[in-house]
Amino acid sequence: MKHFQRFIKGTDLVLYSIAGAVLIGLVLITLCDVILRNFGHPITGSMEIIQYGGAIVFAFAVPFATTLGAQIIVDIVTEKLRPGAQRVMSIITRIVGVLLFLFVSYNFYLYGLDVRRTGELSASFKIPYYPIVFAMAFSFLFQALTVLLDLINTLRGAETGAEGEGK
Repeated sequence: MKHFQRFIKGTDLVLYSIAGAVLIGLVLITLCDVILRNFGHPITGSMEIIQYGGAIVFAFAVPFATTLGAQIIVDIVTEKLRPGAQRVMSIITRIVGVLLFLFVSYNFYLYGLDVRRTGELSASFKIPYYPIVFAMAFSFLFQALTVLLDLINTLRGAETGAEGEGK
């Protein structure tokens, strides 16, 4: 179990690091595009790069944010429940989360196959869409595995997320 946990958390960290590097690149491209645009020489296809990069940043940052417990938790209803009922609600929401992200990952995978089959390319650079779509499918698969790991920890009674790290 520790190997599975280490593997998931390590992969989440790698995806998060990639998201950070891509975000830095997007900031630099935007900065250069704004400066060059003032001199009448905008970067051709910068919007295309920013759109692809934005998709990668979003998708790759989500699993590590879940590992950290950085998501917003609205517990107006659940805080009024007894601890046992809160635990049941926590388990149910995690099961739904695993199923949801598996569904999202699977559909991105199917969409990637479809885009690869049709040969769709970006407008400016003629870059195929499907590697980005497959990367997002991979990331959401790891989001599902991260929520599964959280579910397993909840079933074991361990505290999860950022609050449980220091205890």
